Amino acid sequence: MRRGMTKAGMAQTARMKTKSVHRSERLKSLLACGLLFFLISFLGWCMEKAYFYVSYGVNADRGFLTLPFCTIYGAPLLLVRALLGTPLKEESGYPANILHVALYALLASLIATAAELLVGVTFHQLLGIRLWSYRGYPHEYGGYICLQMSVAWGGLILLAMTFLWTPLERIFRRLPTGLLVFVNLVFTLALGLDFALSLISAI
Repeated sequence: MRRGMTKAGMAQTARMKTKSVHRSERLKSLLACGLLFFLISFLGWCMEKAYFYVSYGVNADRGFLTLPFCTIYGAPLLLVRALLGTPLKEESGYPANILHVALYALLASLIATAAELLVGVTFHQLLGIRLWSYRGYPHEYGGYICLQMSVAWGGLILLAMTFLWTPLERIFRRLPTGLLVFVNLVFTLALGLDFALSLISAI
């Protein structure tokens, strides 16, 4: 009887440890994705600045925020990660893996286009602010979205998720949980305050 109870107790303890490990891993994955949202938003801001400087010779102030972040780049990738996961599945063989990647790029394009349309319409209709305009592009809608950029979104997100997001997420998940929480909290508070102040000044 004692031996049976001991085995049952050990099994329950093992299950509790396993659940604890899984919760810890999920938390670290969430925090790592948070860091990547901020990183991609910063890289998007850098790309926008570089594009306008090279193309027009202008040091343009890109984005709605004062801080160097264009969250329209980070948000779609975060949504794609949450809804679709990562593009490559090791258990999938040919040709299933090719079909999976193609479907992934298509769905990523739709998610990014929907986010672009929602943000563009919201800022323009409620605040009178045009964050970007695709006027003059073929197959555009209201200047908010266009077919050319939608296709580009799919390809760019597929590449970014494969060669940037996935390896960096693995690296960030190895960092101490306390550090991940602290950095995410600092950036969240900074962007929240920046957004609130920018919104007040725009109204």
